Amino acid sequence: MLRAATLGPEVPSGEFAVRVHSVFRAAVNLRPPEGGLLSLLSAEVGDVPRGVRLTSAEDFAALGLATGDAGVFGAEAIVLERSGGRGALRIDCASARRLAGSAPPALRGDGRRWRAGLARLDALQKRAATDLRVAPLLLGEAPVGAMSERLTHAALDLGRSVRAGRRDAMCDAAARLVGLGPGLTPAGDDFLCGFLAAAYSRCVARPAPSRRLASFAEAMRPLLGGTTDISAAFLRSALAGRFSRPLAALAEACADAPDGDLDSAILRLAEVGHSSGLDAATGFFYGAAIWRGAADGEPRAGWLPQAAADRSALAAAGR
Repeated sequence: MLRAATLGPEVPSGEFAVRVHSVFRAAVNLRPPEGGLLSLLSAEVGDVPRGVRLTSAEDFAALGLATGDAGVFGAEAIVLERSGGRGALRIDCASARRLAGSAPPALRGDGRRWRAGLARLDALQKRAATDLRVAPLLLGEAPVGAMSERLTHAALDLGRSVRAGRRDAMCDAAARLVGLGPGLTPAGDDFLCGFLAAAYSRCVARPAPSRRLASFAEAMRPLLGGTTDISAAFLRSALAGRFSRPLAALAEACADAPDGDLDSAILRLAEVGHSSGLDAATGFFYGAAIWRGAADGEPRAGWLPQAAADRSALAAAGR
């Protein structure tokens, strides 16, 4: 029998039927009657708001589960019937710890100590040849291809519209980002999760842009049907101010949490998906600049290293 270690803060209580939506090596997604998705996660995966993380590392793809398999999600156990004549898979939840829905950390200051973090992120993205990169957004470099150009232009337009407080323009830019890119969690969606994490953290520190964030979130909710079920689940949580543990750790490190390690947080995010974690980190760093400007009521980024000398220093730090 498998055992659950943690339950995310958005995992519903009670007992209800579920069906397997999708199966991967380190995760199984379940669809409850209410809609959305719930995730079963292997032990090495970071906690997510609507996730149940196991005490053990498991290869779910080898456990005989298939899309469409039925089951019951309960407070004491999750039981999933397996097709092909194999017995039911049972996950004991009786001793699982329910995680608190903690508020995002307060993000203050001008972020000057983040330059090494930006350099690390830039280097990792270039090594992984990702479509979305931080350099075109914050360092003025050119996008690296057609998809990179689409992502970069939509992100820059989103930043300008947030600073200007133009709801229609926010909605237009977000609509261009939602579902943009290949994969189960497209780069545009991962970017938006990071962008929202920065927004909530800035608003904790300085409440001035809270109304603008509420307007942005309201504009985004109707757009979630334009992406994959998995991405929509992450975005729905992000709009409520709840994020995966790896992304929350990046926010805490940038907010100078006592045990925060910025370099480790970026490296941990780099392990999430093919480029999902790096895309979310890009959204966070860019969002930190944009939402700081929204709080100050100024159109400038403040701390962004745009000078040639700073770009050289970033490149050297990223080697």
